[in-house]
Amino acid sequence: MTPEARKPWPRLLLASLIFGVGAWLLFSFRDRYVVLLLAGALLAWQALPAGFKTRALLLTAAGCLLDLTAVSLGLYRFAGVGALPLWTATLWLSFSVWWLALLKDWRPSPRLLAVIGAIAGPLAYWVGIRLRALMPGVSLWLMLTALAPLWAILLALTPRLLPAEPARGCG
Repeated sequence: MTPEARKPWPRLLLASLIFGVGAWLLFSFRDRYVVLLLAGALLAWQALPAGFKTRALLLTAAGCLLDLTAVSLGLYRFAGVGALPLWTATLWLSFSVWWLALLKDWRPSPRLLAVIGAIAGPLAYWVGIRLRALMPGVSLWLMLTALAPLWAILLALTPRLLPAEPARGCG
């Protein structure tokens, strides 16, 4: 691997750490710091390259739709006001910005993304339950099992949001 190819990783690791802390704050404190965390998410969104901003909003909308669908099916409900509290939409915006920034420099196969989604998606909701940010509406096992394919599909489709990779010349 060339030194140029390694350059984005420190930045991506820092972004991952910041996203993780922000997600923990949103899960733990929900509405208390949501305006501050929303401002941070909007600043991160603003820092995205121009071609990624609309894509991040599309992924945010898809994530919010996933949650609204799961809530309407009775899989879980969120702590906070309404079916989709502001802290949840803020978490989706934060995730979308971080995820697309990650995929900009790392292009795994859709199969790998599906496996990651099937594991990490339900795990995030399990953490949310442990932090009392959401409550299961069905058995925990059923809820997590239902979320696994939804997250697998969502993450497997995210590369379609990315611009095509530039062609690499021979030379």
